[in-house]
Amino acid sequence: MNADEYEVDGSLRIPRVLCDENAFFRYRPHLSTREQLCWALRTETILRLAKIKGRLGVLSEKSSEDEEEDYIYSRVLKSKYLIDLYPEENNEKQPKIDTSARGHDEYDFSCKAHSQLSFVDVGIDDNFDGLTRIQIEKKKKTKKAGKKRPYYSYNSGEEELACGSDSDDDECNENDKKAANKKNETDMKHIIPPTLLHFRIVLEAYTGYNLGASSTSASSYNSPDTSIPRSAIMGGAVVAALTSFQDEVVVQAFASCGIFTERGELIDGDIYSEKKQALIKKLHTHFLYLSQQHRSVYSKGDTDIFLQASPLTQALMNIFEGHGISDDQINLIGSYIGNSGRNSICAGDFERYAEIVMGKNGKIKAPDETLFAFAASKHAASFILGTDGEDDAWNQTNFDEVTWPRTSQFIQLDIRADLLGGLFDFDQSIAACAFDGVSVRVAPRAALSLMTNANFVTPFCLEEHRNKQRVVKYSQRGFKPFLVDPYDGRQTQNVACDAVIARKPFLPRGNCRYQSGRQQTWSGEDWDEVLGTQERNMNEGEERMLCCHRLSGDRDLRGRRTKYLGDTRSLYEPGDLDQDAGGATYMHTMKLFERSPGDAIDFFSRRFRWSAEDMILVKEVDPYLRMACQKCKQDYNLIRVVMAKYPDLLKEYDLNDDILHGQFAYSSSNCSSFEPSFYSGGVFNSTRVRNEARRALKIYAMLQSQSVFELSAYVMKHGSAEGYKKRFVFHCGYYAESDLISTLRKAQRTVLQEPARPPIGLNPERFVETCGQCQSWLVGNIYGSKDCKSCNDLPKS
Repeated sequence: MNADEYEVDGSLRIPRVLCDENAFFRYRPHLSTREQLCWALRTETILRLAKIKGRLGVLSEKSSEDEEEDYIYSRVLKSKYLIDLYPEENNEKQPKIDTSARGHDEYDFSCKAHSQLSFVDVGIDDNFDGLTRIQIEKKKKTKKAGKKRPYYSYNSGEEELACGSDSDDDECNENDKKAANKKNETDMKHIIPPTLLHFRIVLEAYTGYNLGASSTSASSYNSPDTSIPRSAIMGGAVVAALTSFQDEVVVQAFASCGIFTERGELIDGDIYSEKKQALIKKLHTHFLYLSQQHRSVYSKGDTDIFLQASPLTQALMNIFEGHGISDDQINLIGSYIGNSGRNSICAGDFERYAEIVMGKNGKIKAPDETLFAFAASKHAASFILGTDGEDDAWNQTNFDEVTWPRTSQFIQLDIRADLLGGLFDFDQSIAACAFDGVSVRVAPRAALSLMTNANFVTPFCLEEHRNKQRVVKYSQRGFKPFLVDPYDGRQTQNVACDAVIARKPFLPRGNCRYQSGRQQTWSGEDWDEVLGTQERNMNEGEERMLCCHRLSGDRDLRGRRTKYLGDTRSLYEPGDLDQDAGGATYMHTMKLFERSPGDAIDFFSRRFRWSAEDMILVKEVDPYLRMACQKCKQDYNLIRVVMAKYPDLLKEYDLNDDILHGQFAYSSSNCSSFEPSFYSGGVFNSTRVRNEARRALKIYAMLQSQSVFELSAYVMKHGSAEGYKKRFVFHCGYYAESDLISTLRKAQRTVLQEPARPPIGLNPERFVETCGQCQSWLVGNIYGSKDCKSCNDLPKS
């Protein structure tokens, strides 16, 4: 290599060409890991900004010869700036969709792993010279009375918080480390599975379903129907499949499966299909279970499926743009279809995809005696599988042998974005991997992660708390985390951000019941005195009155009439206080649970938007006779007691994003305890599978509790429910039409909150600085630098 082929930036040598697939391997022997990484990230910055400027096609700022090819919609990730891990010699991969399943497998078997993809010696520290190692604060070890699962319903019998737990409470923490270390213990002849067939088998085993073509249906990745969105699986699911041959259990399963001859060819006859399915089932169990002996480090993962607007919708957008129709006009057109602005135009795309994938004859099916639960936000929909039993204790069905579709999320990209932009948007370098049904393609930085067993992130990534937890997650999976500023050319970079990820804040978990024999209320009043006064007032003819989400009306008509408090709450009678009476509703005296006199009334008036008339009616009720139902009392306790005691919880785990995974989740267990949990927990807990799965009805109740909590948290933050918009809607039931379609239509009818950040693939603030004065993108600036040459050259007044 000649010296003039490089641009020298401090201690870095960066090739003058963009980092495409051919250049990546051509320059690799001559560059350090840091130089390769900075080169790859600088190229991505150019490409991502170009994609934002123009919806299709990418024109390099360096040379007209680097113009990105137009998109072929059947190959939505075919780009020279991605690395095809299973290339064909003629580079024209065309699966024959009219062949048999055996023909597909033979074709995939012929696609070998990229010959130049090999491990870098991870024992040489020089590979990471100049990079900043990210330090992850270890969890403090505490003595425990016994081993508890993260979702264990803990009842302390006390009103005060009973115990603390991290969101990533790993009940098998030591096993996680052992599983992650298998990469170093195994003879790693393969950095990735040896053929595309091996990869697809592992991916199907991991997800629990196959979205590809079959004898009865077309592929849902790249359907010949131009009204169907183009899709790709990205992120952790693809990483799990790509790194599977560093797991000795997977290697041994393939070695003993019997689908290959001694010469390394596929066996003939019908027995091939039978043995292949047996292999998939064996690997499926391995990926699902938290086995003490052979635990996969990806057992907690889910599946992310990204959807790009269909070719038909893309053509419509081209027509709009060709005729000069503005974004405002496109948003107006979309508003006549649904509540998602311009993205409502592709709402039909999502529904058609949902019918193919999860309709009555869809590719993802619920096993017998199970049901899917769905939730949909502004631009995403998730599902999790639950059992159909009426009671966990009495459900005798054994699900040990069934295929269990993994908890998954469908992410509808903005109508102006595409799958390539979505792939570049992954902050974790190792996760920038995708499978589009035809090929497995990764960003060059992801290839570096695979070759070094390291995860590289930029300082922008650490600005968001949930991204920090992803760093922790991949560290637990064996990828050493490093921080890199691609434009810092100093010998040792000096990144202007903290490279330490602190342990997550204390996570409260506790009980809403009172301890028996308690003598004082929160406000310090004597327990027996309150109850004695209440009883005396009742003996004088007064009645206890509900003053929460429902309010007793005229006391003389109490048995026949109640009063609404707002237009969103159900109306039903208070019922008898006798616990032995059928249909009883249990009420709680406010003076016994409120933090200070009148605090419960203050909370409920804000929470339920009481009118002045409502307040007058409540104030007429004797303070000793003001009651709240069980659910409202529980909500009060969580918001005014727990969240008030730990205010950083809402700050750390904001509820402004529309991606449903990884957000604060609140569960009400047995109508008496609260179980807040965070990343990979709560409702969409991918470890709750087969016999450990929740009942579908329980999942539905948790989604309802989560919705109530988010409204309550909004009231706590803003003082009232005015202006509140739901973050998601949910649905759970049997097939009539696709339950996913029902959920998507419900989301279109509902005014949901807008995501806090710009759309995926259209968010330059996540990878480049912006000038605060002229708002131009500061390409080439180190992180934290706002120095703008254009503004500096202006004459000073």
